[in-house]
Amino acid sequence: MKNKYSLIALFVAVTVFLSLVVEAKSPKFILDGEELSLEFIKVVNGRTLISARFISDYFGDRVSWDNNKKTLEIYNKSAHVILKVNDRIALINNKPVPLDIQPALVDGQVMVPLRFLTKLYGGTLAWDGENKSINYHKNMVNDVSIKTFNQTSQVIIDMDSLSKYNLKLYHQPTRLVLDIKNVGLNMLKNLISVNSSMIKQVRISQYNFDPAVVRVTVDINAMSSYYLIEEGSRLILSIRNNLQVATSSIISQPRVKEELKLSRKKIVIDAGHGGYDPGAIGVMGVEEKSVNLDIAQKVNNLLRQKGYNTVMTRENDRFIPLAGRAEIANTLNADIFVSIHANSHPRTSVNGAETYAHWNASKENWALAWYVQSEMIKRSGLEDKGLKAANFAVLRESTMPSILVETGFLSNPVEERLLGSASFRQKVAEGIVAGIEKYYQEKKTN
Repeated sequence: MKNKYSLIALFVAVTVFLSLVVEAKSPKFILDGEELSLEFIKVVNGRTLISARFISDYFGDRVSWDNNKKTLEIYNKSAHVILKVNDRIALINNKPVPLDIQPALVDGQVMVPLRFLTKLYGGTLAWDGENKSINYHKNMVNDVSIKTFNQTSQVIIDMDSLSKYNLKLYHQPTRLVLDIKNVGLNMLKNLISVNSSMIKQVRISQYNFDPAVVRVTVDINAMSSYYLIEEGSRLILSIRNNLQVATSSIISQPRVKEELKLSRKKIVIDAGHGGYDPGAIGVMGVEEKSVNLDIAQKVNNLLRQKGYNTVMTRENDRFIPLAGRAEIANTLNADIFVSIHANSHPRTSVNGAETYAHWNASKENWALAWYVQSEMIKRSGLEDKGLKAANFAVLRESTMPSILVETGFLSNPVEERLLGSASFRQKVAEGIVAGIEKYYQEKKTN
């Protein structure tokens, strides 16, 4: 009897052990919230592989197997992929891409690394330990379209879900480059000809596969302001033809020679924060109020040396209410108002400089923002985060062309060190002044 119970106990233990092994080797696979059959999933040496047939069935891509060469080819809208059994290097559009595990033949099926899906179709792959499941959410750019209205062109990017992105402005030729990370490209067209006054064309490509990056390049015909907004699973890049309209509106204005004299140009320079309001504070203790004041003083000195009439809202460490800053400019009947700030963000990796105008700002106002942003970027070397629209009180309440300049991120360790340097702040100030001068030169020319 004792031996009988021992055999039963041994049988139960082995059964439980095998079930645990099966469970460990056969995790659930959840794709976009739907559990898939385990026939598509295999675990080899602790790494998960997925059937090539699944790729064909689910994504609709053409899959071709050469049994002699032991190679698998995948064709989709943006890529031609060659995978070889027992080879950890894949070729995607003839470019080598390393794999975490080589493709294999398992039980008569051609299996490819599960993580490979993120290279080809973007998205995220995560292990859910509590439910013993692998969760994959694909993310692809499915369409790019153009809409034009009222001197504004919009480039609309539709994808499965929003992902991290980076937008940069380049010159010679002028173009905006939007890199969307961890996404694949699910569209055949790679070029959209526009030929409007603002946009020449839009180019779309799978810029990288490791990691997956879709690049949208907007070739610009004329200098424009731009901003990027998120709307559901869309990114909308708006480009405005502000300078063209600003120039025409300036031409139509009656000119009085005396008004073009520099001494008659009253510029109000606003150093943000101050007194008990330090503004942003960097990890190393650099305070925004001090950075703002120093740059503002440098801008003030440079402009006065060039003959401009300037007024500072504060010349020392004191607090001024937001409404009071705009009131100073309005009372003085200032020609332009420039508010100087430093930025901050919860993510320390975020960096760059940007310039704001009010949502309802005039075309002339946007021209001022464009010139200041462009010249500041040239001299400082900071990443160009472009022109932005906002409802800040100092912009909303002022009655003249007004801008708010964000000179860098104190939350970013590199930029905090830069903004803590007097020589760097001088470069920023020189850029702001050069932008103001270009703005006035444009007015004088027209």
